[in-house]
Amino acid sequence: MLTRPESLFPARVRLPNTESWDIRSRAGRAYRIFLAWPDAEPPPGGWDVVHLLDGNAWFGTLVDSLRMQARRPEVTGVRPAIAVGIGYPTDEALDVDGRRYDLTPPCPDGADPAGAPSVGGADAFLAFLTDELGPMVDARFGLRAPHRALFGHSFGGLFALHALLTRPGAFAAYAAASPSLWFDGGALLRAAAAARLPASAAVMITAGELEERSPRGTGGPRRGAARGSDRAMIGNAQAMAERLRNRAAGPRVQFHIFPGENHVSVVPAAISRALPFLLARPAATR
Repeated sequence: MLTRPESLFPARVRLPNTESWDIRSRAGRAYRIFLAWPDAEPPPGGWDVVHLLDGNAWFGTLVDSLRMQARRPEVTGVRPAIAVGIGYPTDEALDVDGRRYDLTPPCPDGADPAGAPSVGGADAFLAFLTDELGPMVDARFGLRAPHRALFGHSFGGLFALHALLTRPGAFAAYAAASPSLWFDGGALLRAAAAARLPASAAVMITAGELEERSPRGTGGPRRGAARGSDRAMIGNAQAMAERLRNRAAGPRVQFHIFPGENHVSVVPAAISRALPFLLARPAATR
């Protein structure tokens, strides 16, 4: 009977220079942290850091895009950087309940019928990212005041914009892909009108073309979009970008719609497009 050589037996696939670990926040919430780092000597002061929400689902996508683009930074504008994925201790792609609580801003109706909070934990989660996780990553890699960036999709995009409006200095740049701005009756859109943001703030807002139905009777490629089609995903995202952009000496804002993409398929494209924006630095700090 033929036998396979030992080298052909199945082995678990592992991305190089990666690790994950489970921790609890000071508030007692459980998270799984995914890390990836460049296979090179760090520059003076250490590498930049890209934080990714929904790490269970999209960490591999971020790592692949970051590593491939960082091979030719003179072409892509993407330098080698540390990737930090924030997820939950599960083998599922999403912890639906966990992310719904952590990624949504406080709102008046934040409790479920049993009285337990089901939404509205964004402020506590932001404090975890900045006050607990950030120092841990800095210590792990010997970083000194690194350039930190944040990417979030859907509820994660909503969280990224909430962080921008409430603590704009927490990250150097923000990317909000398909942000769920319908949440709490569009409260974050209204908050943007009164928020004060420094000129140094930078935000990219994106959406997929198929995330919202075309106006009735006009046809077009957006017709038939399913999830989120009744939530004005594109219109709300564009409105937020315009409100942020129309400020005197306001933040740096980019807005982009990805043709032919829906609420899920848009994420790899959004990550790839966001990386040069997130890792860009003002000339004086390069």
